[in-house]
Amino acid sequence: MEKMHYAEELVREFLVFRGFTNTLEAYETELRTDVGKGFQVDKILDLIFSLYVPKFQIDKLVALLGFFKHYLSSSFETTLVSTFSKLEASLLRFYVVHALQSNRRDKVVEFFTVHGPDLLQSSQEDWTQWFAIPYVKNPQLDPEFRIFFSKEWYQALHLSVRNFFSEIFNATHILHNICLKEKKVSLVSD
Repeated sequence: MEKMHYAEELVREFLVFRGFTNTLEAYETELRTDVGKGFQVDKILDLIFSLYVPKFQIDKLVALLGFFKHYLSSSFETTLVSTFSKLEASLLRFYVVHALQSNRRDKVVEFFTVHGPDLLQSSQEDWTQWFAIPYVKNPQLDPEFRIFFSKEWYQALHLSVRNFFSEIFNATHILHNICLKEKKVSLVSD
């Protein structure tokens, strides 16, 4: 718990240093009302599964996933980075499936138009067949995509995302990374 307080002080110090007084005030308010006293996996899950995907806010979803990718890539745990990449691909596929189930093929086409080049270049997952999905008559019946339309796949994805974020939000991971970054800075400045 002592390390958590130290991390909170670092955030306060940064906000004061940058002159973000309104943000500091909001931060202090959030800390006072933080029932869980730490990261809350359910809030992240709500953002993803109850807001960003159902409301077709793909840019916000991609930004959130990008934040976590950046955070994890600065850690030394390659297993977490690899696992997150697979979850990221599954979450993006879930977005596509949800859009199709909601009869919003336009959102799928928009997704691939905007984010397609990044998917082809940076993803470990193969997306080439997914570019055809907006034009497949019944993708839920296609052997290539059928599994992604099943309730079981959605439940497994939801549980996997919950478990993953529970693991990385474990204070030891976060505070370990903060301490490692602090040690790097002190070594560089010495």
